[in-house]
Amino acid sequence: MTGCNKPLMDYRLKYLGTYQVTSYNTSWMMGQAPLIDTSFYSIEVKRSDERYYIDFISENGETSYLIETNGKLHYKSHDFHYQVSGNFTDKNHFELSGGYYGLGGGNSFKAFGIKQK
Repeated sequence: MTGCNKPLMDYRLKYLGTYQVTSYNTSWMMGQAPLIDTSFYSIEVKRSDERYYIDFISENGETSYLIETNGKLHYKSHDFHYQVSGNFTDKNHFELSGGYYGLGGGNSFKAFGIKQK
C-alpha cells in the first residue's frame, strides 16, 4: 500500500500582500475635548514563522496576529489596557479596532485595509 502525502493547504495564503490602510483615531483625556484624526499608511501582510499567525509589517514595526480559518484576527497583548480585535472580511479587505484605555484617558482606532497587490 502507498499513502498519499498531499500537503495541507495553508489558509493564510489568500490574505498575504500589501494593503493600503485608513485608520480613524480618537484620543481623549478627562476634562478635555477628544482629538480625532485620520491616518493613511500601507502594511505588508506575511506568513509568520509561527503556525497559524500572520505578521502585519509597517515602517513602525511588526505585529503578529493569530488568524483563524474564517479570517478572524486575535492579538495577544501583554498589557491588559491595550486591546485589538478584527477580521478579514474577504481575501482583499480587513478591519481592525481597538485602543489603549487607562484611567483618565486613552485612545482608540478603527482601521480598514484594502489589498493593493
